[in-house]
Amino acid sequence: MLQDIQFQSAQHVIDEVRNMNVKGGSPFGRAAAWAYRLACTQEEFADVAALRERFDYISSELLSLKPTMATIYNSKSLVYKKLDSFPAGTEISTITGEISALCQRIIQYSLSAVDHLGENGANLIQDGCTVMMHSYSSALMSVFTAAAKQGKRFSLICTESRPLRESRVAAKILQELHVPVTYVTDASIWEFMPACDLIIMGADTIAWDGSVANKMGTALISQLALSCKKPVYIASEIYKLDRRTAQGHPIVLERRTPAEIVSPGDFDSMEGIEVINQFFDLTPSHQITGLITERGVIAPSMISLNWDCLEAQLLG
Repeated sequence: MLQDIQFQSAQHVIDEVRNMNVKGGSPFGRAAAWAYRLACTQEEFADVAALRERFDYISSELLSLKPTMATIYNSKSLVYKKLDSFPAGTEISTITGEISALCQRIIQYSLSAVDHLGENGANLIQDGCTVMMHSYSSALMSVFTAAAKQGKRFSLICTESRPLRESRVAAKILQELHVPVTYVTDASIWEFMPACDLIIMGADTIAWDGSVANKMGTALISQLALSCKKPVYIASEIYKLDRRTAQGHPIVLERRTPAEIVSPGDFDSMEGIEVINQFFDLTPSHQITGLITERGVIAPSMISLNWDCLEAQLLG
């Protein structure tokens, strides 16, 4: 998780994101804040134009690597809004100091939000409950960690989440919490879903209408849940809201390299074969029972009403 990574510089943050050493929508937003903060505290700038140029580079790199992550965009948006708020002639040291403080607030708020939503989500889990989960996110794991600390006796049906099988990270954490895990292939979801009481998944981005972008397979699980009459909850801090969707901009659903799903020698020839590694999908809001947030379990359609006060709180 992000708090375990010792970032050395803004470029180090970018490299860690590129190498997939940062996982989950919340850590990506915090990583972006760390990159801007490290630039402000470690580097020297002659003027605001030079600082903006540096921020432009950091923003471009991070958003090109993880275009689906609204948390990166939100960190960028808040930093630029703060940058544009200073009157002409303000000392560059004052500007970098205040932006550094803003980034620290973003990081601390995100960590606190994940803890609070975990407590809220844990209340949905009752003794003897079986929960199905998919992929990995710090918000998702916060729910299970809080439930375990409350002494709840429950078990997990954990999907692989191919191609990178991020759920292995979740399974290791659950082992440490002494929570029983049934680890299944993604193709086995329909077979095992009747055995669960509810489904909890994470989110990488939330649209203005409450629909959710998350690891490929999330939309499939939520659709199957309708047939099985199983409630679907999404664990996510409000900071994952992509405000651009309010103006009709679609969420960019990332595709990754085909090399993650096809190895050399799998086919005699690639002629006529197109390999698509679709990494994220979009779950419609009507397939989601509720969003588990730091402000409680809310209807997906209510997510947009929570942004303005959060932005004001972070900008200070």
